[in-house]
Amino acid sequence: MNAGSAHAQDANRLPEVVAEGDRAPVPYQPGEGVETGTSTIERQQVVIGTPGSGDVNQLLKTLPTVQFTRDEGLATREEIQDLRPADISISGGRFYENLFTLDGIDVSSRMDVTQDNPFNFNEVAGAGAQGLWLDSELVGSVTLRDSNVSAEYGRFTGGVLEIESRAPAPVIRASANASYTSDALTSFKVSDRSREALGADFPERPEFEKWRYGASFDLPVMDGVTTLFAYNRSQADVTYFRGRNYGNAPFGQSSLSENFLGKLQTELGGGTSATAQLTYSPYRSEASNANGVDNLITSHGGGITGRLGVTHTGDIDWSIDATFAHTDTSREAPAFNYSIPSSTTNGNVCAATNCTIGGFGDLEQRQNNYGLKARASAPTGFGLLSAGFDYQRIDARRQRSEDGGAFQMGVTGANIVCAQGDSLACVTGEYALTRQQVYRAYDAHVELDSVAAWIEARADMGEITARIGLRYDHEGFLENHNFAPRLSVAWQTPLDGWSATLGANRYYGRSLLAYAMRAQYPVNVTLERAAVISGGNRVYSDNWTIRSLSKSATYSGDGALETPYSDELSAGINGGLLGGTLSLRGIYREGRNEFTRAPGTTETIVLENGLTDTYTQYTLANDGFSSYRGASLEYVRSFGKHSLGLNLNWSKTRSSNDDYLVDVQDTLDGTPVLFQGEVMTIDEVEALNQREDFASPLLGNITWTALWLDDRIQTNVNFRYRHGFSRIEDTGVNETVEGVRYDVFDHVEYPDALDVNLNARIDVIRTALGKVTADVRVANLLDNTPAPNSTLTTQPYQFGRSFWVGLNWRF
Repeated sequence: MNAGSAHAQDANRLPEVVAEGDRAPVPYQPGEGVETGTSTIERQQVVIGTPGSGDVNQLLKTLPTVQFTRDEGLATREEIQDLRPADISISGGRFYENLFTLDGIDVSSRMDVTQDNPFNFNEVAGAGAQGLWLDSELVGSVTLRDSNVSAEYGRFTGGVLEIESRAPAPVIRASANASYTSDALTSFKVSDRSREALGADFPERPEFEKWRYGASFDLPVMDGVTTLFAYNRSQADVTYFRGRNYGNAPFGQSSLSENFLGKLQTELGGGTSATAQLTYSPYRSEASNANGVDNLITSHGGGITGRLGVTHTGDIDWSIDATFAHTDTSREAPAFNYSIPSSTTNGNVCAATNCTIGGFGDLEQRQNNYGLKARASAPTGFGLLSAGFDYQRIDARRQRSEDGGAFQMGVTGANIVCAQGDSLACVTGEYALTRQQVYRAYDAHVELDSVAAWIEARADMGEITARIGLRYDHEGFLENHNFAPRLSVAWQTPLDGWSATLGANRYYGRSLLAYAMRAQYPVNVTLERAAVISGGNRVYSDNWTIRSLSKSATYSGDGALETPYSDELSAGINGGLLGGTLSLRGIYREGRNEFTRAPGTTETIVLENGLTDTYTQYTLANDGFSSYRGASLEYVRSFGKHSLGLNLNWSKTRSSNDDYLVDVQDTLDGTPVLFQGEVMTIDEVEALNQREDFASPLLGNITWTALWLDDRIQTNVNFRYRHGFSRIEDTGVNETVEGVRYDVFDHVEYPDALDVNLNARIDVIRTALGKVTADVRVANLLDNTPAPNSTLTTQPYQFGRSFWVGLNWRF
């Protein structure tokens, strides 16, 4: 915004009298002019606004263009145990199409992030779209870019989420924090439809405990040199129950998320400063199949980031950063799985015919990102000229370091002899397992170089400010040369303090490595063994022979593919009103060449035993598409000890497929059904629907932050309203028309939902040695049922009102 518009806007703001002490932080700071589409949440609001879990992604519920899954609020044991940040959709993008950065380091995953079953024999479940994250205690600011994104940012078709860790303080400071929640502090709800299905037979309510605690220490080393050392830990302990055949016995599982942060900042003089930092954020989560024993699987997540950067402010502003990001989404599990007759000593652990013991082996999955980026900007005769480059070297690996397997087909008898001695696969005088599915060792490795360069000019021409940019991206995997133009123009209207903005932008995504990894999976091997009769005994040895070799499916992702892109048009007006800022924005997007699975083809392979087998070949394709229409109205104002944020968002989102492992053809269904008396195909009916998840059509938010009693009490209340909507779905009713029986589809109503959350911080002790603050965070204050249409019966419970309570000490 030019100086004239700034003066005009200041003139439009109401004067106010502010008592001594701090001002209440605004819920977020919306961008203006050519920066319309950028919103920033500062440290003060992070502290008071984040829920008890410490997940700063939840702060984005105060913003109009961010959508969360409709399954939020379901209190399944798996959801309770999961400590990873919430998945988000920005401006209609899928949850994995965003760019996530931590202190400027790209931490977006390029691996498969759609798998959530930890018991899959060949897939890991710890990977998320956001590879690394920080607890809110360590976060300095959160910035969201949902439209009009500068050419400096690329490798996304959704939006950009930038998380910055807090900076070291220039004085000695220390802090410690601890907070707690449990099932005793939680009200559980059940939908009416689940109650009807369950009758009087309700399952056990979830039992859990969660802790968060940590400490930080700011230490100035010398003049101009500051350091920060911090640690934070979140832990969830959840009680599960074995299956009926395993006695319904309770057992515990836990998840653990840790953050270690070390940061050094130094002033080098002459406007130059340097930063060195290291963040270690490991995550692990336990899983054990209820229908088995000795089968603990530990899934990992998180990783390490490092940065060395130099920044200069002067006639020419410039910065250069060397970065590193390592994510580890491996798993640890028992190497072999055994199905043992329950009549035996080893198998006598369940009431079924055969009992399951063990797991499916370790899998290593890691992604390394080595980066170097630089930017520079300088004033010119017309405004500001900026340019930069960004290089990344991606090294991804998926590995099973040794063979694993599943032993099956047990035979029993007193005359069984195990030639190699007793094991879980064979016990003399009891049983022998005669068939083995072999999970062969493999090492899948993919490397790629990603190079980007950008240039951008900002021109101030009186009432008009224009930002014109061009971004170039090239990745060695897809081998495409992509040029993305970016344009944003702001006009300072004759109405004081009001400006109008128009934007036209293209955003290109990034390479996906899920298919390239799967393409390197080995063939499936089934072995069997037979007894050798000796002296009336059946002797089993390790003389396994190949029973079959097969290849059920394979994936290929290195074909001649285009890079997915999204074209965007945006418009907005904003200005001062009643002492605050009012914004009206519209976003129109069309996504093309999006990744999906091509229809499978039947192929023939000659196996190593000389036999042939057929398998299905899947390839990555560009058949996906999406569209987004969104309009939002926002108002933000701070008035002394209070601040207010109001926004309303209407949107319509359509997409051809939910994720890249879905064939667009699979989503097409020509089955005739009956809809409002007319025979239509399911395809035609689905075309009338919006995307099923991450796409609520009308959302409203009110966020009120306040300081009370000489700033001893801070409160934050968030009202999030989701307007009721309908989807055309199968009603479960059948009707016969002219002798033909049809499934009846009709509008299924999803009612309005209101979620109210309250956070309060109360300074109970203030001394020269610091202050102690009591912390209470209440989710779902009104104790509503989050998903009233749910029909779940195995785990029907949902989160009603729940409390986090804690203490903080700061010096």
